[in-house]
Amino acid sequence: MSEEEKPPEVRGGSLTKLDRFWLETAQGAAKESVTSMEVAAKQLISVTSLLQAIYFAAISFSELKGSLVAEDAVGWLLVLLFVLPIVFWLASLGFAVRVFKPETYKTNLSSPDLARQMYEGMVAYKHEQLQRAHLFLLLGFVPLVVNIVLYLAWV
Repeated sequence: MSEEEKPPEVRGGSLTKLDRFWLETAQGAAKESVTSMEVAAKQLISVTSLLQAIYFAAISFSELKGSLVAEDAVGWLLVLLFVLPIVFWLASLGFAVRVFKPETYKTNLSSPDLARQMYEGMVAYKHEQLQRAHLFLLLGFVPLVVNIVLYLAWV
């Protein structure tokens, strides 16, 4: 660990009420971080599922489904373009579900350092999966906008 990465040293002496408040706030935030990520993942799963249902319904009830024929390269490109949001949203759904994937975390509860490392590793894994889920959710909107423009130009 370099000098820049080291946390500031705690000096001796008694803690003020404000010091205690900030320490308790930081401890509470650390305890709630996993729960908040899991709540965010549940919301992402709901939003992604709803988007997919709306998108499927829009394609099913439009005249687009019958007019998309993949006979040439342009036809295949259009089919790919209209399927791409679903692919991105399914990837988003997959990463959001991985936030809940059970993992085995080995630690020694008698060692605060090992317990902290285990907890930080678990939080980092869940955070990474949630970040990927958000990214793919947003990426799904890019081809969706292109599809809307194409559809409006088509009709």
